[in-house]
Amino acid sequence: RFKLLLVNDVFGKDNKGRVPMDKVMILMWQFRDDPSVVQFMAQFVTKYAGRRDVFDGIEFYLPQLAHMIIHLEANWDDAILERFALIIAQHSIHFALQLNWILQAAIEDYQPELPNGEPNDGYHALYYTRCVKLLANIERCVVYGTPRTHELQRLYEKGQITMEEYEIMEQADRRYNATQLTFAQNELLKAGTFGGHLLYKRVVRTSRCSRKGWKTRYFEVSERMLYCYNVHPSNGGRLVRAMPLEGAVISETLPSNAKYPHMFEVQNLNYLFRMRAADDNERRQWIRILMEERDSHTLYPHQVQAEAGDAEEGQDEEGEDGTHSGHSQKQFMQDLTATQKARYDFFKNQRDYLRNMTNIAEDLRFSERDERKKMAPSLVESMSTPPNVYIPLCNSTDVWRRVNSAISKETRVFNTKERCPVVMYFLTRRGEKVNSRPISNSIDVAEYLKMQYEVRDKSMIPPIDESGSVSFEEIDNKNGLITTNTTDDELRHSTHMLWTDEETMASHPPKRHEDDEEGGMEKSPSSPQNEKGNPQLKHFLKENFVRIPSKIKARLPQRPQRSRKSLMASGSLQQVPILENRAGEEDDDESVISNVSGSVLTAEGGVLAPKEKDGIDDASFTRACNFICGGEPWIFKSERMLRESLAEGIIDNNAITEVNGIIVKSNDDLRQEVFVMQMIHYYKSVFAKASLPIWLRTYRILSTSKDTGIIEYLIDSTSIDGLKKTDGFPTEAGLRGYFEMIYGPPEGKSFKTAQRNFMLSLVGYSLVSYLLGLKDRHNGNIMIDIRGRLIFIDFGFAMGMAPGHEFSFERAPFKMTQDYIDVMGGIDSECFIEFKRLFVAGFEAARSNSQIALGLVEIMMYKSKYPCFSGPRYGGRNGLIGFQNRLMLTTPDKDIKKKALSLIEQSIESTGTWCYDRFQLYSNGYAM
Repeated sequence: RFKLLLVNDVFGKDNKGRVPMDKVMILMWQFRDDPSVVQFMAQFVTKYAGRRDVFDGIEFYLPQLAHMIIHLEANWDDAILERFALIIAQHSIHFALQLNWILQAAIEDYQPELPNGEPNDGYHALYYTRCVKLLANIERCVVYGTPRTHELQRLYEKGQITMEEYEIMEQADRRYNATQLTFAQNELLKAGTFGGHLLYKRVVRTSRCSRKGWKTRYFEVSERMLYCYNVHPSNGGRLVRAMPLEGAVISETLPSNAKYPHMFEVQNLNYLFRMRAADDNERRQWIRILMEERDSHTLYPHQVQAEAGDAEEGQDEEGEDGTHSGHSQKQFMQDLTATQKARYDFFKNQRDYLRNMTNIAEDLRFSERDERKKMAPSLVESMSTPPNVYIPLCNSTDVWRRVNSAISKETRVFNTKERCPVVMYFLTRRGEKVNSRPISNSIDVAEYLKMQYEVRDKSMIPPIDESGSVSFEEIDNKNGLITTNTTDDELRHSTHMLWTDEETMASHPPKRHEDDEEGGMEKSPSSPQNEKGNPQLKHFLKENFVRIPSKIKARLPQRPQRSRKSLMASGSLQQVPILENRAGEEDDDESVISNVSGSVLTAEGGVLAPKEKDGIDDASFTRACNFICGGEPWIFKSERMLRESLAEGIIDNNAITEVNGIIVKSNDDLRQEVFVMQMIHYYKSVFAKASLPIWLRTYRILSTSKDTGIIEYLIDSTSIDGLKKTDGFPTEAGLRGYFEMIYGPPEGKSFKTAQRNFMLSLVGYSLVSYLLGLKDRHNGNIMIDIRGRLIFIDFGFAMGMAPGHEFSFERAPFKMTQDYIDVMGGIDSECFIEFKRLFVAGFEAARSNSQIALGLVEIMMYKSKYPCFSGPRYGGRNGLIGFQNRLMLTTPDKDIKKKALSLIEQSIESTGTWCYDRFQLYSNGYAM
C-alpha cells in the first residue's frame, strides 16, 4: 500500500506537474533492491533537475542520497547512483563541493587504518573504495565540465533548436560525460594496477620496530594508494592496511639502517613501511612506480608501466635524484585548458580555504587556554583568501556572496575542555562586475559559477557562425578568474539557460502533432501516450526512449485513486514544501548566510540597517541588547565593521558588502547535527504547511570531515546559562523577572509580544525535542534571543540517546521548567492554554506527515555511524522503533489530543529535569 501511494504521488494523474523530491527519495529507497527502478528514478529526476524547486529538493535530501550511494550493497553491473551524482554535479559546482565533503568524512570512517597507525575497527573495503573512486570522479567532473553546452546554447540563441531540444541534448551530454568518467576510471584501474609480494614490517614508533617480525604480504599500487593484503586478492585476500601516497617519502634504506639487502622505505605523515625486495631490480621498479603514483594527479589515474624501459623517450624524464617522475602533476597542469585550470583552481581553493579555517580551530585546541584569545586573531589574519571563494552554508539557488576578506580583529574563541570553537567574521560581496560587466545583486551561486567558469576554451571547436568570428577566453593571472569578450546577451543567456522554472517550461511546451485530437504526440503502439501516468511522466518517457519498470507500472492506475480511509491515504503522504527562507520571503527567521539580516553597505556608499517590526518598542530592544549582545546588536555591530573596513580601504563601495559570521569547529563530528537540523527544518515546513504559527530557528551546519565543520553564527542571542550569569539578572525572580525588567509590565505590548515569541518557540522545540528524542537540554544548550525566543543548539544526543543512557535523568518527554511556566503566566493563563492548543495541533500535523519523516530516519539509520544509530543500545532498528512509538501511529485519532496533553503533564516540573539541571550545575557550572 505504501509503495502504491508513493508511485501515485510521483507519477499519478493527480500530480500537477510537480516533482516531489521527498517522495522520490523514499521511492528510490523502497525499491533499492531493483536497479531498473532506481535507474528510472535517477533519470526522471535528472530530466527535471533544471527546475529550482527540484534542485532545492535534491540538495535538501543530499544526506539521504549520499548515504544510499555509499552504503547500498547492491550487486549491480552499473554504477547507477554514482553516475546520477556526477550528472547533478555537472549542473552545480556547489553540489559537487557538498558531496565532496560528505565523501571525505566517509573515507575517514571506512579507511583501513586510523591516523595513529592502529587498525580501524570500522574498516569496510567496499564503502572505502566506492568513496575514493567517486571523490576522484567528482573532481574530474568539475574540472572537465560540459564542453558541448556552449554550442547548444548558441544553436538555441540562433533559433536552430528549441528550448525542449536544448534540454534533451544538454542532459544527454551530462549523462555521456558521467558514463565516460566511470567507464574510463574502471578501464584505467584495470590497466594501471601494479602489485607483488614483499617482506615488510610496519613502524609506528621506532622503538618498537625491532620487536616486529618481517611478514610476507601482497602489495598493490592504485589510485595514489599503497594497499597491503594478507594474500593475493584473487585468492580471497583481506586488505590489512592502506597508505595514502600523497606527500609520501619513498627511498632506499640507508646502509647504516639496512640490516638486510634490497630494503626500501615508504613514509608519510602517519606511518612508515620498511620493505624488502627479492633483488635490486625489483626494488628499483617498486621505488619508481611508487614515486610515479605519488606524483600522479588526482584527476587522472596513473597508468603503471611494467618495466622502466617501456617508457617512451621524453615521457619519463630522470630527475636529479635519479628517480623517474613520469606524467607529473606539473605536466598534467600544463595539459589543462585555461577554463579547466580555472575550475580546478576554484575547486581546490574552496576546499583548502575551509581546511585552513578548521586547522586554526585545531591548532588552538592544543594551545594553552589562556593564550587562545590572543593567538586567534593573528592566525585568522595570516590565513590568505583565494580569489572567488565563498561561505558554502547555502544552497545552489541562494544568493552568491564572494568572500573579500576575514575581519581578524573581531575573532572570538570559546574555551572548552575538548575543543576550541572559533567565531570568524567575513566581508562578503555581491553584485560585483564579471568580465567588466555588472551582474545582478541577486544572482545565485550556481548561476554565478556557471557564468564564471563555464566558458569556451580556445581548444574547443568554434561555434558555427556565418561571419566567421570566434570568441576566445584567457586567464587573468592576477586574480585567477576567467575573462572573456562574451557579449552581454551571452552572459544573460548563460545564466538563463541554467534554470528552467515551471513558468519557463509552460512557455516552451513539447511539440504536438497536428492530427492528435488531444494535442499530444502521434500515437503508436509503443508511444508513451499509451502508457499510464501523468503528462510529465509521458513527456519524460518520450524524450528518453525508456519504458516504465514493471514494478512502477503495475502500481499506476489509469484513473485517479479514490481516497481510502487509512492513515497513509488520509494524510501521511502529503506534499511538504521545504521552507527556504530566501530574501524577500515573508519570514522573520532570517539567516546570516542566506539572507540580509544585518547592515548592508550599498554600491552607492550608504549603509542600510533593517529593523524587525514585531511590537517590541525601542527601549525594550535596547535593554535586551545590553543583556544579550553587550549593548551592540547585530545591525549595529555589522554596520560598525562595514564602516571601519571602508575607512581602512579594505573594501570599496563598487558593490554590495555584507558581514557574515560563522563558528569553526574541530575535534567534533557534526554529521549527526546536520541530520537533526534537517529533521527540524522538515518539521518547521510541516507546521508552516498546516498554517500553525509555531516558531523554529533553522540554521546551516556543514560537516567538512569526520571531525571538522562550520556552523552558521546565531546573531543577537546568548545561552540561558550566559544570560543568568550576566550582571543585573534578577536571580530570585528568574526568567519571568527578566522578561518584566526588559520588556516592561505584563499588560504592555512589548511584554505580551516577547511572551508570545517565547511561547511559540517553546511549542516548536517541545515538539521536536519529543519527536526527535533530543536530550542533554541543559541551559548551555538552550539559547534565547533579544525578542524572547528560545533556540536549541548542540544535538549530540538525539533519537532517544541520552547522557547516562539507561541511567539518564532526562526521562520527561521534553523540558518544561517552572521558569518557562512562569514566563507564560502559569498553567491557568491564556498563554499556556494557547501553548497546549498549538502543541496538540503541531503533534497532529507531525503525525499526518509521518511516513516521509520515518523514511528519512530509516535511510540514515542504515549502516549508520551516527552515535544515535549505532552501538548495542541504539543500533539495529532501535532508533526507528523509538521514533515510531513517539509518533503514536497505532493510536486512534480521537485519542491523540488526550495523549498529547498527557505529554505536557508529564513534562511539567519533572523531577528528572530538575535533577539533570542540578547535575550540570555541580559538574559543569551551568546555571539552573
